[in-house]
Amino acid sequence: MICQYWGECGGCSLPIDYETQLNQKLQAFDSLGIAEIAKVYKSPIQGYRARAEFKIFRDEAGLHFAMRSKQRPIIIEKCPILLPHLWEKLESLRDFLNTHLDFAFKLFGVEIMGGFTQQCLLTLLYHRRLSQEWQEEAKSLSKALGVQIIGRSRGQKLGEEGIIDDVQVKDRTYRFLRYDNSFSQPNPYINSHMLEFALSCVNENAKDLLELYCGGGNFTIVLSEKFEKVFATEVSKSSIQALHHNLLQNGVSNVFCARLSGAESIEALSLKREFFRLRGVDLASYDFTHLLVDPPRSGIGDKEMLEFMQRFENIIYISCNPLSLKEDLKILQSTHRIQKLVIFDQFPYTHHLECGVWLKR
Repeated sequence: MICQYWGECGGCSLPIDYETQLNQKLQAFDSLGIAEIAKVYKSPIQGYRARAEFKIFRDEAGLHFAMRSKQRPIIIEKCPILLPHLWEKLESLRDFLNTHLDFAFKLFGVEIMGGFTQQCLLTLLYHRRLSQEWQEEAKSLSKALGVQIIGRSRGQKLGEEGIIDDVQVKDRTYRFLRYDNSFSQPNPYINSHMLEFALSCVNENAKDLLELYCGGGNFTIVLSEKFEKVFATEVSKSSIQALHHNLLQNGVSNVFCARLSGAESIEALSLKREFFRLRGVDLASYDFTHLLVDPPRSGIGDKEMLEFMQRFENIIYISCNPLSLKEDLKILQSTHRIQKLVIFDQFPYTHHLECGVWLKR
C-alpha cells in the first residue's frame, strides 16, 4: 500500500510496506519468548478498517477532514486503509458540508463506522447545541447518503442508534447490531479469523462456556452452537443491550447474559454473593469446560481473577497486547499449558499485534 500521508498523519505508526511491518512485529513478539506461533493471520494490505475518526479543518478552500500530528493538521484527501464504501460516504459528506455551512457550523469531528453489509453510521461532533432544524436536515442528509447519522454535543445526542453488520465465519453468516460509541472489532477480515480460531479451541467434550468481557456478543453468538449453555458477563449497559438484540437476531436461546464486573462475576460464580439481577438463574447447574476472555489492552492483571481463571480446564484468551499477555501467562502457565498460539494482524502499519491463545489444564 502507498499512502501519501505516511509518517505525517500519525494514524499508521509503521509507515512501511506490509510484509516488512509484519515481520518487525513478529520479531518483537518472538523476543518475548511466550510460545511457538502456530499460524499468522494476515490482513488485506488496504481497505480493511471498519471505523475511523477525523478532525475538521477549515481554510480558504473550505472544510476538510484532517488528522493532527505534532500540533498541526494534516488534511486527508483519501484514507486507503478504510473500507472503500466508507470513504465514499465521507467524500459525499464533505461535499455536503461545504455547501451547507449552517449545518457544519461549529462541527469539529466526524466518526464513521461500517462493515460488510455496506451500512454506515456517521457521528457528527459539535461545539454547539443542536436544534430541531439541524435534526430535520440530518434526516434529509441521512436519506440522501444512505447512511445513519448521529449528532453529538455536550450533554446531547440526536439520531439513530446503530447499524446492522454481517460477520462471515466459514459457511455461516451472523448479524450484529453495532452501536455508536461502543466497541467493535475494527478489522472485519481479521475478526472472521479470530472467530474461526475460537471455534477450533472447542472439542467434542465441551459442555458449558463462561465468557467474561463479552461486549455485544462477537464471540458469544458464534461459540454458542458448540455448547449446551453459555453464561456471559459484561459491565457495559449498552453492550448488554446489544447482546440481547444479537441473540434474538441470530436465533440463539442457550445464552444467559448478565451485567457484572469481573469481581462481581467471581463472587457470583463462587456462590459467595447473590445478585438480584441473577434471580432465577441456577449457577450451580453450569458445568463449565471452557472460559473465554477478551480483556482490554491492559490485560487481566488482577491476581484474584487470574487464579479464578485457573479453575477452568480450557482457557481461550484473546489478547490485544502481547506484553500484558506475557505477564498474565506467568500465573496461568503454573497450572495450564499452551495448546495453540496464533497471531492476528488486526492493525496493519501500527505496532499493535493481536494474539489468540488456547490453554489447557
